[in-house]
Formats: sequence, C-alpha cells, structure tokens
Amino acid sequence: MILFTRRILLGTATLASFAAQAQAAWPTAPVRIIIPFAPGGVPDIVARLVAPHMQAGLGQPVLVENRPGAGGAVAAELVARAVPDGHTLFMTTVSTQAIAPNLRPDIRYDPDRDFAPISLIARVPLVLLVPPALGVRDVKGLLDLLRREPGRHAYASSGVGAPLHLAGELFRQLAGVDVTHVPYRGSSPALTDLVAGRVTFMFDALPPAVPFIADGRLTALGVGTLERARARPEIPTMQEAGIAGFEAYTWAALYAPGGTPAAIIDRLHAEVTKAARQPDVAERMQQLGYELVISTPAELAAFQRREREKWGEVIRRGNISIEN
Repeated sequence: MILFTRRILLGTATLASFAAQAQAAWPTAPVRIIIPFAPGGVPDIVARLVAPHMQAGLGQPVLVENRPGAGGAVAAELVARAVPDGHTLFMTTVSTQAIAPNLRPDIRYDPDRDFAPISLIARVPLVLLVPPALGVRDVKGLLDLLRREPGRHAYASSGVGAPLHLAGELFRQLAGVDVTHVPYRGSSPALTDLVAGRVTFMFDALPPAVPFIADGRLTALGVGTLERARARPEIPTMQEAGIAGFEAYTWAALYAPGGTPAAIIDRLHAEVTKAARQPDVAERMQQLGYELVISTPAELAAFQRREREKWGEVIRRGNISIEN
C-alpha cells in the first residue's frame, strides 16, 4: 500500500514537472491576438501598438488577426474554443464581454468561464456632441431644449446595442427626457447627419470626434469618464454637467482562453504591461486620446462583472433588443 501510494505521488509529481517544463518553454509557436472587429477600432489599434514589444519580450512572432462578425461573437467563440496554451489571445472591449451577454441570448460563450483575464490596457472616453446650429452650449441647455420639446428630438448611434447607443440610452434614463434613438451603420454616417442637423445629439468616442470639435463642426458638451479627458481637459464630465451617475466609455483589454495556466497568464500580464508602458506606445495612445489603464487579472475580472451588470440594467430598463 505504501509502495502504491508512493508511485501515485511520483506519477503526480512527474506530471506536474512536465507541465512546469512546458510552461517554462512557452511560447513555442507564434502568438495570435484575435480582434473581434474590423481594423481601425480601439482593440485593433491597441493590439497593433503593443504586439511588436510583446514579440520582442516573448521571442516569438505576435500576430494581430481581425475576425469580425456577429457583433464580435465570431471572434469570442473562436477564442473560447481555442487550446488554453497561451498561443491564442483576445483583445476586446465592452461589446463582447459586457453588452452581448445581456443583448444576445444566442451567444455560445460565457465571458467569465471561457476567458482568463490578463489586463485592462486602455480607456477611451465617450463625448456628448451637438451641432452648433442647435444653439446650446452646455448640458443644461440641451436638457432645457429636450424638456421644452418632448418627443421632437432624436439621438444617433453606430447601431442598436453598440456602446454609443447605450451611452445615449443611459443619458435618456438618467435625465428623464423623451427622445428617439436613430441607429446608423457605424459612427461615420451618424456623425455626418449630426453635423447636418438631421439629429439633435449623439455620443461618440473622443478620438474620432476631436477633428469635428476642433474645427467647430460640432460642440462637445461633456465626457463620460469620471475625470476630465486628458486629451481635452476643457470639456466637463457629464457628472460635472449635472447628470449624476453618468459614466460611459469604451475600453480595450487582453484575455486568454479559460483554463490557461496561471504561470502563462502572469508572463503575459508582465509582457503586455511592459509593452503598453513603452514610450512610443504611451505617446501614440496619448496622441489618439486613449488613456493607459493597467490592471491585474483579478481587477479586470471584477471590472468586467461590474460593466456587465451596469449595461444589463440599462438594456433591461430601456427594453432594448437587437430587433428594435
């Protein structure tokens, strides 16, 4: 019996030793960072900024691969099913990890079970925009107009269930105003109609909005972060402007498939943190209006749960579905 027990212990120790050796040798192949959207979005840009520095640290190619489709679900499901060996990663945002689980009952992944958090990397403020011809210069002026003319005004977004839509819905709920949502196929056509005065207001990510603000085509009334945006500190926060409880921004975070060994997660966290803090990466993020926000894996897991609960409540209160 003693001999049998010793053999079991020896076998367990040997397996643990093999696992440790495999993790120590990692990575043994190129590392892919899967992006759930087309090139040019926040996760894509952040991934392409950090990838070269991660490649130098890991000693293997780090490749960025765009897999758009189904609001990000195509890429999320691909990563959720990937071998959890650290060679497939997921750079994503609020859409797949917090909004889709509340909006799409048909998704085939669980944001908590199927992904191992690595780090939050960047935050991008959303900004409330109006055309100058509207004649309002602050949030109070917009609220006065909307309350004076209930049901006559509309806000634009990049599509039903998109972060820009939910920011507008959060504003509607907190301010108690009667406005109509007009979804577009992306942010660009929505901005075009906003400039033309066909809609009254919209929320957009600050970086693409800056040129419109700078040349006077649009007026910025407030940003959705709790602190003023470093890129445009003259714009008040929505809370400063009188909308208590308003917080809305998009973000980029790195994940691995669920079940990825802790040692590999720790190494990835160290490498992506080091990459994001490189002077060229930090400078480019600042130029773009992205704010560097590094977290631990545990902090990212808690943040993801809070975001999912928050936007789930907005979706339920607004009776939002992908059909409406």
